[in-house]
Amino acid sequence: MTPKTRNTERPARQAQPHAAYLREALALAREAQQAGSSPVGAVLVDAQGTVIFRGRNRVGEPQTSRHVGGASVSHAEMDVFFQAGKLKNPQSLTLYTSLEPCLMCGGASALLQIGRIVWATADAWGGSGRLIAWDGHPAMQTTEVVACPDSELEREGAALFAPEAKKAFPDEGWALWRERYPNETADVE
Repeated sequence: MTPKTRNTERPARQAQPHAAYLREALALAREAQQAGSSPVGAVLVDAQGTVIFRGRNRVGEPQTSRHVGGASVSHAEMDVFFQAGKLKNPQSLTLYTSLEPCLMCGGASALLQIGRIVWATADAWGGSGRLIAWDGHPAMQTTEVVACPDSELEREGAALFAPEAKKAFPDEGWALWRERYPNETADVE
């Protein structure tokens, strides 16, 4: 099931070129992978199109005063939120991620009232898009969801995350990834 896009009353936003921000999130995902963490990256963008925070998965890295780390919750989105602290006017912000946020990160994004979430690649096993009732909870009804707006970047993200999906997910999760992304998972052993 693909999440519905909602149009609610929000501060006006300039049209933002999704691809540029998703490319930056994918670059951060590659940094995370090189640092020994899962390849997931995220950027938080304001209404003027300025990247105000950058984050990446840091589960395999120590925590610092600037970044959440060394814990199972050290996901890219949580790294962004940890850096941001108390958000001002969160409805005007867009969170771009290389991979569909998990339940924790998707739920946190909505409860923080992030105006829009855009992801490059669907997570066929652990993604929040099909699991959270975005229309059913008052805090989540104002979050616009844009899933996989660029097919080239979706495939790039799938190829980047596929080895992690095979390693981290149970057999049924890996089977869902292979079904969703057969070309990107074909050579993963």
